[in-house]
Amino acid sequence: INKQKDITSYDVIRKLKRVLPKGQKIGHGGTLDPFATGVLIILLGKGTKLMNTIHSLNKKYIVKAEFGYSTNTQDVTGEKTNICKDLKEIPIGDVEKIIKAKFLGLMSQTPPMFSAKKINGKKAYELAREGKEVKINSKEITVHSFDVVHYDWPYITFSILCSTGTYVRTLINDLGKELGVWATAIELERTNIGDFSIDDSFSSEDINEENSNKIQDAVINLENLKI
Repeated sequence: INKQKDITSYDVIRKLKRVLPKGQKIGHGGTLDPFATGVLIILLGKGTKLMNTIHSLNKKYIVKAEFGYSTNTQDVTGEKTNICKDLKEIPIGDVEKIIKAKFLGLMSQTPPMFSAKKINGKKAYELAREGKEVKINSKEITVHSFDVVHYDWPYITFSILCSTGTYVRTLINDLGKELGVWATAIELERTNIGDFSIDDSFSSEDINEENSNKIQDAVINLENLKI
């Protein structure tokens, strides 16, 4: 599914439940933030057993960053926490130099406070909204590529290929810190999960009774699945 903006991954499942046969087992292979769009793999029936396999696949994202401020959620939906009062343009070459030195390969990343990461059975963002202190342990991730695709300071669009569990908005936040000017993810699209591409995805906006046959046609049978 190509998930539209401003709905949760579970909202997509709710929409599908209305048009798929009743009682069908259903789940998804890796959540997307409400503000993010793009590939969301839905698993049906016996396919739900592949959840861990799907979760382990590399992901590719296109992210647009705005430099000059950071937020408490590390994306455009949050409240501004730091603002660069004297924002000077950083040349594209300097940005790429920092990425090459600090943001490629195996690294340690601390997931954001506002995330779905579970802490003692509760999601981190639920605790954060209650004003409780959230301590999240860092984890190892791998960034395979981190390329500038469009430069229009203070906006830069990047293409990022990374391992599962990587928070792209945290990469942008940390890049802004390294450059000394702060940064926030303002648009985020997941274009690939492994070999599953957005080009072959069914739009979540088109999930309705009228398109129920098209949705059934979009289902990949397990015997035809290549992972």
